[in-house]
Amino acid sequence: MKLSRYITVFICSLLFFLAVLAGFNIAVDPFGVFGDKLLDWYAYDMTQNPRIAKIAYIDKNHDKYDSYIIGSSKTSSYSVDTLNKYYPGSSFYNMIMYGGDLYDAEKTAEYLINNYEVKNLILNIGIEEMFKYDYEDDPTKGNLHAKLTDESDLLFYLKYALLNPQYSIDKLDAYEKRDYLPTADDVFIPETGVYNKTVRDTETISGLYEFLDSNPEFFLYREDNRHGENIDKAVESVRAVKELCDSRGIDLKVIASPIYETELEDYVYEDLCEYWQKLATVCDIYDFSGYSPVSNDARYFYDDAHFRNCVGDMVLAKIFNDDSIYIPEGFGHLTTAENAYSYARESFSPRVSEINNSDNIPILMYHEIGYEEGNGNTITPELFEEQISAMYNAGYSSLTFDDINNYVRYGWDLPERSVIITFDDGYLSNYEYAYPILQKYGMKATIFSVGCTMGSDTYKDTGNSIRPHFSIAQAQEMFDSGLISIQSHTYDLHRVKGWDAEYRDGASKLDGESDAEFAYMFIEDLNRESELLSQINGNIISTLSYPNGIHSRLTDAVIGKTEITSTVTTENGVSEIIKGIPQSLYNLKRIGVYPDMSGEILTEKLNGY
Repeated sequence: MKLSRYITVFICSLLFFLAVLAGFNIAVDPFGVFGDKLLDWYAYDMTQNPRIAKIAYIDKNHDKYDSYIIGSSKTSSYSVDTLNKYYPGSSFYNMIMYGGDLYDAEKTAEYLINNYEVKNLILNIGIEEMFKYDYEDDPTKGNLHAKLTDESDLLFYLKYALLNPQYSIDKLDAYEKRDYLPTADDVFIPETGVYNKTVRDTETISGLYEFLDSNPEFFLYREDNRHGENIDKAVESVRAVKELCDSRGIDLKVIASPIYETELEDYVYEDLCEYWQKLATVCDIYDFSGYSPVSNDARYFYDDAHFRNCVGDMVLAKIFNDDSIYIPEGFGHLTTAENAYSYARESFSPRVSEINNSDNIPILMYHEIGYEEGNGNTITPELFEEQISAMYNAGYSSLTFDDINNYVRYGWDLPERSVIITFDDGYLSNYEYAYPILQKYGMKATIFSVGCTMGSDTYKDTGNSIRPHFSIAQAQEMFDSGLISIQSHTYDLHRVKGWDAEYRDGASKLDGESDAEFAYMFIEDLNRESELLSQINGNIISTLSYPNGIHSRLTDAVIGKTEITSTVTTENGVSEIIKGIPQSLYNLKRIGVYPDMSGEILTEKLNGY
């Protein structure tokens, strides 16, 4: 074979290989640059590079949005639903990107404004932006879309068409492994642009020291003495966005997000003050970035760099003068050119904000009141009255879960001595013995009823005898007294081994059951329970007691998508609830009350909390 033919074959083979590679990458599209027509999995694409994938997504869906919030990953904690509430008639999209870089934010804003309808724009800034500017840590995962830069469109698309095929292989592998919970491969919700925090927003949060012990990252990976070498460039980017918005009649707001204290400590104080003074000459800043009651408490943050969604709600409520949710006193202010000098020096000066933002509320766990011997969960009526009388005489106020929900979400006050009284299972003895005693002392209680045994003395279809459970009519009578709340212990997840054809240990998965299959079953069970308990007129289901105390990341994530606002377990102890953090109402510990616990012993135990 002649050399020319070898060369021709080689070139044709190479072109064929490149064509196959390009076809594969374009079809799988791991960065979403070609429209992701095959898999339509922008959650994955945005996780790879939100700067690129979100532009591609907006190009396809721009008619659904007319307002945008742009900024670093902290920006994700601003809910677009909340923004739409404060901007009636608007439809926001969250254009968060990894890392703080006002060059990228400026270019993103320019593209959106110059190509699509934009009514409102929010620019979310932090302090990292004065340190990093026009920074690209990865030419594939950290770069802007060519539509926002001077880069050749042809070269840009060729780069992603001829990528290492491993990117596409990884996407196909992740696609096959998808299930109910988000993974590290799909951390975005494409329709809103925010992080998918299904799991993180139901994590158990209680005492501060306990939280810090389990989250050591709050003290790691710090860089001291960061200077503001890019202050002027960052300020000019904000100015460019401001001038463009002014020229188009777009409402612009600039927010400086809350920052945890260890991140504040990384930066040079004088540079922070200079940055804020120069920014304030461009526009007013809704400033939440300095030391505050939020910055001093790690529980308001997911990690050392990202504040919680509930804190984002506080920020927006403060900006829009919404006093319907809890906002810590001294949290946030409006920085202007006139006050920037004094505010910056005050807010960036390290200090500890003293604030009473949490409480320990003991929750007592009872089951049956009666005379059955040998049952460690049964309390005699006489002992029960002794315990209730002792708490009453010691000045304890009995609360409902609505009370602590109001404390956490709205900052309502609670009595100095508080206790929550709960009963699991819904036994008839709760109605016959406990209810009259509670009436006598005017003490409130919550009863967690198992739906499938309500009003029954036999176990489902087996005919096996069980201890009787109260009926809907009896539940209605107790509820109408104003003292008793009837809440959920699930409909049919408190099963008996050997009696159920399919035994499930509480809210746990069966062998071979996928997360999605379990989630569907769990939601159906909760809906069935809600439908039953809705027959109790006026009673609202808001709290769940996990059968046998069994719960997991999966159950907690499912609960986070329901109307249930608090859950309790069987774990012994007292949980700390925190104003402004609704998820501190999940997975609450309880104190089991047993037959050898006198009223005196019980009140002494309560006094220790």
